[in-house]
Amino acid sequence: MSELFPVYVYFGLVLAITLLVVGISAMFPTRKEHAKFMPYESGIQTETHLLKERFPLHHYLVALIFLVFDIEVIFLYPWAVIAKQIGPFAFYEMIFFLVVLLVGFAYVWRKGGLEWE
Repeated sequence: MSELFPVYVYFGLVLAITLLVVGISAMFPTRKEHAKFMPYESGIQTETHLLKERFPLHHYLVALIFLVFDIEVIFLYPWAVIAKQIGPFAFYEMIFFLVVLLVGFAYVWRKGGLEWE
């Protein structure tokens, strides 16, 4: 037996279940109603003139900036746990990583991405 046999079994099961679900869903066609494809918000139809105005993206920009700078915790925590064991090279790598994040933060700050209007 190969060491990868469990991986092959797993991918085989994933493929079989996927094909089974797709096959079963193809056997039961859905009705295509016009109302199903109309844009709505909480059951209320949207006014079409609202879609022609420019949508403010500031909320999404703040969320993306938060994600970028929050992801650093994922890298900092494991590094902090084993910092003494991995030596000075890893310390300098983490310093470089933090400098890159700081440069990115300074860029966003200078461009006004953190100002709320």
